[in-house]
Amino acid sequence: MITQSTSSTESSGLTEATGPPLLDAVRVVELAEDIAGPFAAKLLADAGAETIKVESPGGDAARRAAPFAEPAPHRETSTTWLAFNTSKRSVVLDLQTAAGRRMLQALISKADVFVTDRTPSQLDALDLNPHDLRERLPQLIIAAVTPFGLLGEASEWPSTALTRAHASGSAAGVRRNLGASAAAPLMAGANVHEADGGTALALATWAALLVRDRDGHGQIVDVSSVEAMMNMDRVDISIAHNDGGPPPMPPRKGGSAFGGRLECADGHLIAVTPQAHQWAGLIKAMDDPDWAYDADGHLIDRLQLGDEAAEAIEQWAGARTRDEVFRALQVNSAPAGPVLRPSEVMNSEQMQVREFFDVLPHSFTGSARYPQFAARWNRARRATRRAAPLLGSDSADAMRPHLHPWKPAQARRAGVIG
Repeated sequence: MITQSTSSTESSGLTEATGPPLLDAVRVVELAEDIAGPFAAKLLADAGAETIKVESPGGDAARRAAPFAEPAPHRETSTTWLAFNTSKRSVVLDLQTAAGRRMLQALISKADVFVTDRTPSQLDALDLNPHDLRERLPQLIIAAVTPFGLLGEASEWPSTALTRAHASGSAAGVRRNLGASAAAPLMAGANVHEADGGTALALATWAALLVRDRDGHGQIVDVSSVEAMMNMDRVDISIAHNDGGPPPMPPRKGGSAFGGRLECADGHLIAVTPQAHQWAGLIKAMDDPDWAYDADGHLIDRLQLGDEAAEAIEQWAGARTRDEVFRALQVNSAPAGPVLRPSEVMNSEQMQVREFFDVLPHSFTGSARYPQFAARWNRARRATRRAAPLLGSDSADAMRPHLHPWKPAQARRAGVIG
């Protein structure tokens, strides 16, 4: 429930928060690893869907991804794993065995949505061909996110986060902004492009659920991560498509006549002043220094001043706090934004009013704050969330209806579940 309110939230009606979570009655089975597929399933889970994640005996590859919440690496403490798998249940199945594959098919037969990142040949090997599944389970939504989609020769191509970023063109801006004209390929950090495919799949799956409610039929949802990156990182793509893109920018330290990154007394700030009126606002924020005007009192074009302006701007910002510089620029219509540390974001008044971060307990890492679903509804509660599950923590409970004549302990000894 939403317990805090401000005039803005009251005026929008968001203080009501009545009714069950939007996806309260939806069941999702996830067979996916790393970022894209798990992020899509996480978004559905955080919106209230019961989400069962199927893992191999070794666990999702994300469990082995650094950094870790504890000093020693552990499969339960990877921050990538923890971030992309909230509100799920974990079932371990050995899909190398016929019994494990039957268990997976039994789970899917009771699901509304099957989220997967497996290629067509990998799905065939599991007897999970999307078109065959749709024939057997006409109400099932098969939600697939793969690097190049389910169609075409490229559907089976191997790839990594690096090759996907470059296949989409999304990494072009990183090279240009770092001045990397002929250097080794680069990509943005924090898996920023990898989540694009998951976001697109979650949106498309939600739409497919609406269509199923209307028409009574499921369907195959086919998302290419590379295409999702092209769609969401469209600024760099449009530049490259139209003129090949500008040459790389030379590396530079500190500000420039255009603003850029400014080092203040207590942190950093980004100022963006490429247009004439923004440049004028920056100069006004600095109390109209003499060097910015010619003998007739006209503001000199920023390009003519060059390094002289850059040095003066850096000195001005360095003598003031980040907040002082930010407010001086904003009041004079010079776009700017402080570079915030993660703790500053989480502790900000705005995030607390929005109740965006949940404190979720975890038996290995203790309690930590996790971001909410990035939307809220005035007539649907946010779902009760849990931290990412321990490997196989729900195998017995989730698989119990499908194990007959075995008991869970027998199935575990036989290696069918873990």
